[in-house]
Amino acid sequence: MRRLTAAGDRFGQARDLAAVLDAACEAFEEILAVIGGYEDANDALVVPLLLAATQAANGRDAVLFAPSLPARRLHQPQRVGEELERGSAQDVIVAVTGLCQLLASRLAHTAAAAADVADRAACRDAARHAQQICALLAGSGP
Repeated sequence: MRRLTAAGDRFGQARDLAAVLDAACEAFEEILAVIGGYEDANDALVVPLLLAATQAANGRDAVLFAPSLPARRLHQPQRVGEELERGSAQDVIVAVTGLCQLLASRLAHTAAAAADVADRAACRDAARHAQQICALLAGSGP
């Protein structure tokens, strides 16, 4: 789950609003990629993972509406020749939950500090979707 760890590290290191939004967008996209790479249809955890993917897409989309999101990526991930890691459903759940806890907390804090109303709303919405992912993967979601 190196890609999720790298996305979480970058998100944690982001200091200004534009960098936080850019890193949050990347983190939600990495969550989608990792969940999308998990295809064991016989596993009972597939449904919560698919529901979490929907929330990750919604979180990414919320960030995309933030006016302070840079028009171009601030950081281009290195993907040349990189294969998506394969792990068990439980490995995916642990990694995604950890990243979403960070996203939810930091985006809520960022929302409280953002000057623009639309940036605050985008951060709050994205934080809510990250919280929903945690709830789904903990078995307490809708």
